Amino acid sequence: MHAAKVLAISAQRPEYPYQARRQRVTGSGVALLTVDARGHVIDVTMLRSTGSGILDQATISGFRRWRFRPGTVSRVQTPITYTLTGASY
Repeated sequence: MHAAKVLAISAQRPEYPYQARRQRVTGSGVALLTVDARGHVIDVTMLRSTGSGILDQATISGFRRWRFRPGTVSRVQTPITYTLTGASY
């Protein structure tokens, strides 16, 4: 299991945007999550783009909703892959 999922107390899968799915846009990337002492994600940047602005934005907005156990992490790298069956991390 990915370390980020173990430390996360809320880790919903980012939404695969309808527009991207309809256009059959796929891609893989890596996001860097910055987490405050309370466990809230305060910033998300793409270290490696998925190759699609739509998917990058979905990744950023999805990972911003994650929550971690307070005081356990300050930065987390999380891979993301969008295939026609959905998003996985």
